[in-house]
Order: sequence, then structure tokens, then C-alpha cells
Amino acid sequence: MPTRYKAETWVISLRDMLKTSVGSWLRIGEQSNKCKIDIRYDNGKREVGTIPILWKQANATEIYDSVNKIATLVKSGRTLRESIEAFYGSSPTAPVAVEAPSPELIRNSWQSFGESKLKRNQIKESTWKGVYAKSFKRLEKVLDKVVDAETCLTIPVEDLEGGCRTREITVQHLAQWLRFAVGQKHLDAQRWNPPPEQSKEIKDYIGETTKKATEGVPIYDNEFLELINQLSKNREGKAAQRWIFALQIFATYGIRPAEIEHLRIQTINEEKSLFCDYIKRSGGGSTQPRELVPIHDYWEKEFDLLNKIESGYPLPSFSGGVAEATRKYLQRQEYWKKLVKERGLKVYCFRHGFAWRIHTDPKYCNKISTRMASSLMGHSHETHIRSYGQWTPAGSVRNSIRDLLKD
Repeated sequence: MPTRYKAETWVISLRDMLKTSVGSWLRIGEQSNKCKIDIRYDNGKREVGTIPILWKQANATEIYDSVNKIATLVKSGRTLRESIEAFYGSSPTAPVAVEAPSPELIRNSWQSFGESKLKRNQIKESTWKGVYAKSFKRLEKVLDKVVDAETCLTIPVEDLEGGCRTREITVQHLAQWLRFAVGQKHLDAQRWNPPPEQSKEIKDYIGETTKKATEGVPIYDNEFLELINQLSKNREGKAAQRWIFALQIFATYGIRPAEIEHLRIQTINEEKSLFCDYIKRSGGGSTQPRELVPIHDYWEKEFDLLNKIESGYPLPSFSGGVAEATRKYLQRQEYWKKLVKERGLKVYCFRHGFAWRIHTDPKYCNKISTRMASSLMGHSHETHIRSYGQWTPAGSVRNSIRDLLKD
């Protein structure tokens, strides 16, 4: 049994509670990822038994209640084995020590999973090597404890707050891999099949956050123009010009950072239009390709964005993903540091600025509805109201909700 100073906090607390309620003659520990009970009788003899409850923090209350009841039966004169049988049935199924698949098998299966997604163009190679690799790294650290779908979807994320984005992504990636591995017969379906995608069970593994969602902070027009002005003085030369081009696109069209790699020019009625073919998949569904329309159309002309995009004007290198590369570049810029310190700006501030402009600028706020705004930004009407409702004119949210309920 692990010594006290090496035990997790919840284990120490549970043992202390049982010592108070039962006594020091009974101890608990872990065996084959189940709860083990160790009894010392008054004659010095010992008896060990295992109950079918997973040894994890979420089951602490169940373990405490079950062990207390079993201890009561032992004190009445029964053996530990008889007490466990009486509690779990006259013919209980003894907990079997489950042998986990070899680390090599899991690594090979994960690699096959990635190759399959890349072959089907479901993800980009940078996403596989970046985001998915982080999820597997979490799994790899606890391979010795993972013996089924339940432990695969819980143990790797135990240290993450419920509902946080990292936990959500990790659970989704591991569940995707489990479905693939079971389908390819790399893993046994009875033990490793995860809950269906978007099911309540999957959401339970993700959990719910206790933190209040923070409102997006927009970059204002004068701040954006000054940022571009400061970057134009940057000694990096061509690199700075490429970043200026990228930021101009972000701010003018209000796109997500990742969408900048999925733009195309299409001529409609002899006029050039910009389209985004990026598809964002989330729990709420998938976005559709859309036409991008600037709110400040004079920015589109002044920055010559359509011609530059059509001619293939070079963008920066987005190593590690567009948002992360942008964040790393901007954090080196003095004026950006000032904006971050004073107002807490983040990379999405260019997209937030687009929404803020729609709903607060007198030129547009009485002409563009929340439905049209959500269409321009490529998300649902509900998402738009939830994210940017604080900027909409008085009465517009009520009217938008009424419109929504009529559908």
C-alpha cells in the first residue's frame, strides 16, 4: 500500500475519515485500479479483498459508504470475503485484474488514427502535430493507469478544470481515437467503446466550468490604425509588411485567425468578392463557407486587400497555428504590449472589433440586424447574441429573440 506522504490529497482525506468511523484495523488502497480493503483481526491475521469500485476521486463518497457497510458486517463476526459477498450479492463477480494494452499498441493505433484523418482531409497536418499531439501526450503520461474507455477519458484530464477548453478538446480527441481503435479492432469493443459523440456521457466527462465567461475586448479603430502605423516602422521589413497584411484582413473582415488560410476571390456580376471556405466544427454544429463583407469598405480599398489576396501577396509563416503565431509576433511589439496592459487585448480583438463596430458605430448600428451580423461573422444567431449582446442597441436583443422564436 502506498505510504501516506505519497498518497493523493483525496486518498489521505478518505483514509482519515474511515479511521475515524471504522478504526485503524481497516485500511484501503488501490489494486488493479479498484478499491482494495485490508483487514487486521485482533489475533494478528490479515485478510485482503477488492470491491468493484474504480479507485478515483469521483468515487470517494461511494468508496466511503461501501467500506463502512462492509466494516459493519465484519464487526458482526463475518470474514471480509463473506462481508463483500453479502454486500455485492451471494455470487459476486470478483474484480478481475485488467491488463492494459501495451504502450506500443496504443502508440501505433494513435498513429494510424492520425494517418486516417489526414488521408481523409479531416484535419491539417499542423493540427495533428500540434493540437492532437498535446492530447496524446496527456494520455501517454498515464498509460499505466488506463485500462478501459472510462479511465481513458477521465485520468488524462483529472488535473484540468471541468468544462475548460483544454479538457473539452482532450476528451473529444481521445473519444475519436477510441472509436477508431475499436472500429479497426485494435482494442476490444466491450471494454474500450466510448459514449457516442455529443452524448450526455461525453459531456459529463468534459464537465462544466465554474468560471464566468469573459466578454471579448474589441480593438478600436484608432488603436488598430496606430498599431499598423507602429508596425510599418518595424525594422523587420518584409516580415512586418506580411504581418500588417494579415492584421488588415483580420480587422477589415472580422474573421477568425484560422480562416485567413481559406480565402478565395470570386467575381460576381463583374465585381470581385471575397469568400471564406473554412469550416469550423464544434459542439453546436459546423459553419458554412460564406462571403466576407467589410464594414469599413474604405479599409478594403485603402489597403488594396482584394487585389493583394488575388495576386497571392505573401502572408507570414503561421508556425504552430495562426492564432498562436499571431500572439507570439504581437507580444514582441511595444504598442501592442501597451494595449494588452491597459485593456487586456487578445488576438481575437480584431474579430471582436468587427462586431463592436457593427453594433456601436452610428453609421451601421441601426441598419445591420443581429441576424445579418451573425451571418457576416459565420456563427449562429444564438452565439452572436450570447457573445456580443452587450453591444447591441436597446431593444434589439428582445426583437431578435422574438424573431428567433418565430422560426
